[in-house]
Amino acid sequence: MNKKMTQSFKQAGFTLLELLVVITLLAVLATGALVAYEGIGENANDTAAANALKTMEGALRNYRAVEGEYPEQFDLLANVDGTTTDTSGAMRLLAPETKAFFGQWAPTTTNANASGSVMRVVANAMKDVGIEELQAVNSNTTWEAGFVPNLALNESYPLATNPGSELAFVNDASGALIYDEATISSTNVALSIVPSAYDNNGTGTACSADSTDFSNSFDGTFAVADENTRLNLINDALGSETCTLVIALGIGKEVPGATAGSRVGIGQVATVGTNNINPNQHYARAIALFQVAEDGYDGSTPDGTIQASEVFPKARLVGVVDPEGRTVDEVIAAANAGN
Repeated sequence: MNKKMTQSFKQAGFTLLELLVVITLLAVLATGALVAYEGIGENANDTAAANALKTMEGALRNYRAVEGEYPEQFDLLANVDGTTTDTSGAMRLLAPETKAFFGQWAPTTTNANASGSVMRVVANAMKDVGIEELQAVNSNTTWEAGFVPNLALNESYPLATNPGSELAFVNDASGALIYDEATISSTNVALSIVPSAYDNNGTGTACSADSTDFSNSFDGTFAVADENTRLNLINDALGSETCTLVIALGIGKEVPGATAGSRVGIGQVATVGTNNINPNQHYARAIALFQVAEDGYDGSTPDGTIQASEVFPKARLVGVVDPEGRTVDEVIAAANAGN
């Protein structure tokens, strides 16, 4: 082999230093890829949730525009009997984040089916926009091993002991509210809501209707400074200083069935799992918010107590949020956090 050929072979190789540099660069790139991949799942969850919220709100509003009403068979997040024990019923399904944002209104001192009760007038406001039945359970319902939280509120769900039924809003001699085909008594009815407080000249006061507060979340927390601020963030029409009654209902698996045969039927409802809420463990659906009353709506001076005359003739859809109570904008911001 001549000298010239030997030199060309030497020039074609890599020195040890060059190999070390290349290996180091590859290691750095691999580490960067792993770091980027580590956040993909979290970002993907929130991105999918944002898309689901936009699609679901559009579908509901489109259905209302064409059919003149909303579908029925939404999911009631509260136990019908108002019990908030964590180990059974709807409370077993809800994630801590859901229980921290949403709450319930569960009158216990006024007959819910009395003709002049706020509860009965609210039921009629829901019925008059097509929401006549809700999928619901009570605190006697327990779940068997392997149950799926997003399906569990359906009355035919097999992995349940004392499975749920339908909470019906009717307007006949039998009364305004019926659960499991029986008229509701005065002490066992609750509706899931977004809590609200009354700003009484800078001093926070719990809102109430039918002699019962609706300011506490499911987990019992109450922060006057936050209650109406979060409602105002969801929809600017919701006053930041006035009591407002907003019913919160999950858009569950029965909604598509309720729209079957419609000109704008809803084909399916998406799971809305987030970085904090795992659908395998907790209820993960979009939540529709319907405003049904506002303190002072009848022209009276707001006083922190909603009367029957302050209930709207028809419920109003004010927004759709994720199981943590976040709007589309908040979910998108979370999906892009750190980017």
